[in-house]
Amino acid sequence: MHGIRGGRATRRRARSTVLTAFTALTLVLTTAATSQAAEPPATAKGSSTTKSAAPSAETTETSKFAAGSGEECTATAPGSKERRAGAVESCVTVTPAPAKAETRTAFAATAASASTTAAAGSCDITSPGNYSYERFSYCVSGINVIYILRDSRGLEIGRGTLAVSTGADLSPTATTWSEQVTVTMTGASGDVTSLNAKFRASCDAGCTATKTAPWYGGAITLGQTLTGNVTYSSPQTTGSSASFYTSYAMYVTSPGATATDPNASWKNSRQIRCDDAVGGTSVAGCAVPSVMAVVPMKATSADAGGAVAAYGWAQNNLDGAWGKNGSPLTRSTNGVANRTAATCGGFTAEPELVDPDTCADFPFGEAKEGGAPGAQCVTVIPNLGNGEWDTYVLNDAHVLDRTSPCVQAHVTPAEKQFADTELADGFKDQRVIDADQFELTFSLPDTGPQASCLNDPAPINSLPNGDGWFYNTTEAVPLVNQSDPAGGGGFRPARAQACVGLNVKEGTDTSNPVTGMKDAVEYAKANNLPYDQSRCHLIPKVLGGKGTSKRTRFNLVPCWQVGMNTGSPSMRTYEKIAEDLVKGNDPTRVLGTNDAIFYQVTPVYKDANSTIPVGVTMNANIQRANGTTEELFPNVYVTNTYANTGLYNLGN
Repeated sequence: MHGIRGGRATRRRARSTVLTAFTALTLVLTTAATSQAAEPPATAKGSSTTKSAAPSAETTETSKFAAGSGEECTATAPGSKERRAGAVESCVTVTPAPAKAETRTAFAATAASASTTAAAGSCDITSPGNYSYERFSYCVSGINVIYILRDSRGLEIGRGTLAVSTGADLSPTATTWSEQVTVTMTGASGDVTSLNAKFRASCDAGCTATKTAPWYGGAITLGQTLTGNVTYSSPQTTGSSASFYTSYAMYVTSPGATATDPNASWKNSRQIRCDDAVGGTSVAGCAVPSVMAVVPMKATSADAGGAVAAYGWAQNNLDGAWGKNGSPLTRSTNGVANRTAATCGGFTAEPELVDPDTCADFPFGEAKEGGAPGAQCVTVIPNLGNGEWDTYVLNDAHVLDRTSPCVQAHVTPAEKQFADTELADGFKDQRVIDADQFELTFSLPDTGPQASCLNDPAPINSLPNGDGWFYNTTEAVPLVNQSDPAGGGGFRPARAQACVGLNVKEGTDTSNPVTGMKDAVEYAKANNLPYDQSRCHLIPKVLGGKGTSKRTRFNLVPCWQVGMNTGSPSMRTYEKIAEDLVKGNDPTRVLGTNDAIFYQVTPVYKDANSTIPVGVTMNANIQRANGTTEELFPNVYVTNTYANTGLYNLGN
């Protein structure tokens, strides 16, 4: 198979099986079971960081080849220095180097198309003989090529050891790259004092080795190092892709001998892929496709990051865990619009809460896993509060179904576009083409310790309110208006809660229909009283309370305008205490940036059939970011009576 010029015989020797040196260094394509992250993945709610280039988010994987394989032996030339010294054959063996103290060897690599030098893939030689792979780099270190001279009795009379390392960085934006090759003579004994080491690189169809030799000559003595680059090219046209292996051959001889065939050869364990198939604004580039692409999605407090926040929430809170390690998504360039339409099917805009409001689907239509029916989705509203992105669940069942196959998110068009751009940039930076699997990491801001109602998960069906949220509960009643039996049954408002931070958005006005409002009008007529009924906000408008949609009208109860709503004392008396603290008008207390008011109002009804409360109980506490709590005002009761008379309670 291999030979030395002049037709000298070669033979192969192995301890238990006959293997050539080609087999000895052809890498076994079994991958090590462990893959470790090069850096910790971003959590769904993490501190803001500068957007990083694609290679920085790599995972590192290894592939091993079989160690301790056989020898390639060749007879020494008659009359040669080796023959005169008594050596009748020279043998080459390839083995992993012994593990040494932990160190890392970096390879400087310069792409043929680039004028700058970048750090190439690094190899840890505490695991000698392993190929290491990242999405955009590969390398191997700790390969020992051992040259042995034996006499006619088969006894060793000389030995030389060459340590071989190679490493390369690929570019997501270029289809040319260089690979640095380093050979160091680390051992010499007996009649072997120096060697000659030639190296040649090649690659399969779809690729061309444009520089095959890292150096010329190749004479090397103990302690010396040969180093140089080989280069490759794999040009692509729009939509094209090519996958291939790189291959290597070494010619190791004593000085003066001429090798016609390599006596050590191997092939890269994994394929490299170059393509121009990402689409969009992407240009052609190369990657190691067997290393999972990791697509980062990031939103700071300054970004339109609502959709990104909703996607991150879904990944962390639903069983699908789409895009997490172990639950990759698969890019599918066909049927994107159809999958998006299916998941956003039945979407109902909530302009009172998000204006303008549009649907963001997750898993998004760009993934094969997208397209679940919208009726099966969890509906959420992301909100930027106190510098952090929070996500609120809208679910009439009041229980989060973690097995739901999708999410419908209420976001603005700007937020949807921002997420689309983040995804497209991630595909480009990580070279994710059709049918590629990929993982997602999310980076969202974390402002640190906050009041417990700001920090803890908000109740299901709570709605965003500036930095915080508000939450209205309901109770079933047999009739929504006792004076109008034809109107049928429904629900009445029950306890309302709000987490109120410094950044409070103005609430909305009120609108009908409100449970019990017809009964209130009839009561005034029956008692010959002037019309002075109102629709009272339980969470007041000044603290972000709403009441103009089907969803938010359960924040409203019928009341006397002067009496329960305004006057002294009234609901307004206590609302103003909270309003003054939020607006900085409280002369004795200050609400800190990360503090909040936990505000509660509960309607009190005569019985299970009542549609109008006889009054409300109210209380509020200040929750500090350091975990302490202070009373803002104690539990108070405000009656639903007319003006300041204490009479004509509207409750039924």
